[in-house]
Amino acid sequence: MAELLWKRGTTLGQGSFGVVSLASTSNALFRGVTLPSLIALKSWNFSASQSLKEEVEILRMFKHSPYIIHCFGADVSFENNVNLYNLLLEYASGGSLADRLQNCNSLPEVEVKKHTKNVLLGLSCIHNNRIIHYDIKPGNILLVGRDKTAKIADFGLSVTLEQGMNQKQGVIRGTERYMAPESVINTEYTPQVDIWALGCTVYELITGTWLWEDANGDDVLDKIKFEEPKFQNSKLSNEAQDFLEKCLVKNPSSRWTADLLLNHPFLLHSSKAANTAKTRKKKSGSMSKRIFPYKNRSSQSLKGKKKRIQTKKLDL
Repeated sequence: MAELLWKRGTTLGQGSFGVVSLASTSNALFRGVTLPSLIALKSWNFSASQSLKEEVEILRMFKHSPYIIHCFGADVSFENNVNLYNLLLEYASGGSLADRLQNCNSLPEVEVKKHTKNVLLGLSCIHNNRIIHYDIKPGNILLVGRDKTAKIADFGLSVTLEQGMNQKQGVIRGTERYMAPESVINTEYTPQVDIWALGCTVYELITGTWLWEDANGDDVLDKIKFEEPKFQNSKLSNEAQDFLEKCLVKNPSSRWTADLLLNHPFLLHSSKAANTAKTRKKKSGSMSKRIFPYKNRSSQSLKGKKKRIQTKKLDL
């Protein structure tokens, strides 16, 4: 086996289909590409790594998108007497939006606008390539680089539109709190499930509370099935509330698409508002800088536990 061009470091988190670690590379050349000095490794037992192999193929489709986490490729390592399949991923030094919530409880609407626009640009690319992400939530939106650009990550549950349409009856995928009504009721999956999940995410980022705040476990699924979402909150501007009304429509055919939402008034002035906020911060003379480390992506930003439903389990 060829000598590895990276050195595994601390564990950053663990998901359903892989353990994520920080790794140093000494700017090594990997298949014609110079790796950054720090990358993230998503690893799993080689004999049970089909999900990671499918994920790397999907990520290759989006290698030119600045709003989807970049994958440099994949390789195999032999560690602790186990063959591991590794995805070499862009390292998100700013952590996830779930980490931001854990540190701040809720985010300023101007910041949420910026992140939401980037996520929608990523979703537009994903959906136009006939892919469904299936698991949009704060923990799967990572902040990359000095500008903390929001990028969509974790395509472990993603499928093509055709696969989603042929989904077996009774099989549900995703994280409970962010699941769309049609996926809970009819196990129906289209790109619109990602839009519903985005609406849940935006509500959570601005208000600091879950959409189905007073429910856990099966109660959440019952509320998704039988209740209309209530998203009136004093922290929401009129534009933000209207944006959520376009995302959180129970009928998926009436739900706005990513491309339509990009032209919603909530986002039209997001870049200008963000620049204004930066200017005000500079004028205030504040030189303090707050650093939010890349924490375990499975950490919870609110009370309770977000349960992720998966179609299969892989054991090391």
